[in-house]
Amino acid sequence: MCNHYALPINVFLKNLQAVTFILPLLAVLSCFFTGVISAAEKQSTFGITNFAFSSYLGTGFYATSGQEVFVIQIPFQYTIREKTNTEAGWVLNLPLTFGIINVNNIDIGNIPDLNDVTTITFLPGLEYQYPATSNWTISPFADIGFARDFNNTTDVLITGIGIKSYYNIPVNNAMLSLGNRFLYARERSDISNNDSDYSLIETGLNYRVASDYHHDNGVLFSNLYYINFYYPNNLVFFEQTPNPIRVGVEHEVGITFSNIPDFLFFEKPEIGVGVRFGNDLNVFRIVFGSPF
Repeated sequence: MCNHYALPINVFLKNLQAVTFILPLLAVLSCFFTGVISAAEKQSTFGITNFAFSSYLGTGFYATSGQEVFVIQIPFQYTIREKTNTEAGWVLNLPLTFGIINVNNIDIGNIPDLNDVTTITFLPGLEYQYPATSNWTISPFADIGFARDFNNTTDVLITGIGIKSYYNIPVNNAMLSLGNRFLYARERSDISNNDSDYSLIETGLNYRVASDYHHDNGVLFSNLYYINFYYPNNLVFFEQTPNPIRVGVEHEVGITFSNIPDFLFFEKPEIGVGVRFGNDLNVFRIVFGSPF
């Protein structure tokens, strides 16, 4: 099975060099695009970072001394054209994200009350999945949507562009995956003439192994992962408080289970948990879909 998926060593080295070339290139692009990111600190109304970018934070419980916020994301997605090992695919992403500041009002096991919802973000995006090789996929993407802050009756237009790279390396009966993502996004509020910026360089490793559990869709997989988040101009959390936190680098570790049985409108979903940490910020993540 391993020999079936293995690439010749020269092809492997060529692709690996291409992957390593992408990272510094993305770093240069990110620094070029985000020279004025400090404007985000002045315009944010959400209290984590600029609330318009909560869609990129992911579902989780964000906490530090005296501050707690809960972000919930429903990752709707529609496959326009399925990617194969030789043909490119298209995916329409339709994430809907809610920000809840009144965390103490949330009862465990119950759906949060809509009165507790402080922000809502809808950020549709189109993703092109190009199979550079059978093991390597490059996916440029673009997003455009809106966010609303109910406390301040603020509407925000959001645009984002980026590129993802996934490289799979078979290891005996397991799979090691290297993932990279560069993201640059901007927002413009209807009550401000200043734009805010958000940039991120993300690198992840995922180790997937098959379990002994089988169901109608096949075998269940468990995934141990690590992600490094690098914010070239620092990400500011809780900036509208006496003690804002500037984060330049974050780390996340966790576990997910993929190819689980279908439920509701999700087909072969992936679900898990993770812990993210950086400076004084602690994040407990609930993962829906691939962690990176």
